[in-house]
Amino acid sequence: MQLRRSSFRLIRSLTVTVIVSVIVMACSTGGSSALPVIVAADEPGPRLTVEGRVLDAVSGEPIEGALVLVYQTDQAGTYQPEDPSDESTARIRGKFTTDSNGSFGFVTVQPGEYPNQPPGNRHIHFHSITADGYQSQGFVMLFDDNVRTEVRGWAKSTGFGVVVPVDGDPETGLATSIDVALEPDT
Repeated sequence: MQLRRSSFRLIRSLTVTVIVSVIVMACSTGGSSALPVIVAADEPGPRLTVEGRVLDAVSGEPIEGALVLVYQTDQAGTYQPEDPSDESTARIRGKFTTDSNGSFGFVTVQPGEYPNQPPGNRHIHFHSITADGYQSQGFVMLFDDNVRTEVRGWAKSTGFGVVVPVDGDPETGLATSIDVALEPDT
């Protein structure tokens, strides 16, 4: 009887050890990794997760190693306190390199409206997306729930604005995604 209890305890202990090891391995190697955060923890505003992929415009294949540069306003609609309208010195900015799936992502805050303009122009600048062997691209990502008619028209006519849907709730977090197709160099 004593031998059976010892065997049962040993099997139970080994089973728990194996299960814990599998969980730890899945989290450290196969689980999703945290996205870079481009704002301080105390930055005001609803959190926004942006995920995307950079693809070859001809083949649709992912482009590994593409460089993605973004910047935006804070919740108040300013780029930086010293000169709120100077986008070249934006305080909230990020630089990302795509992985083997052409993927990138980041966490930020929902950008604010420019204080001196009518509502409906909340956006993130994708300053440039570059990759060896491809033409560079830049655009403004606009949010479908916050685009006034003339901005939507401008985006469509110039191709410089891309309107994306936003999911989630400002209290619990917002999310959007975008695919960017780069044209190969000719």
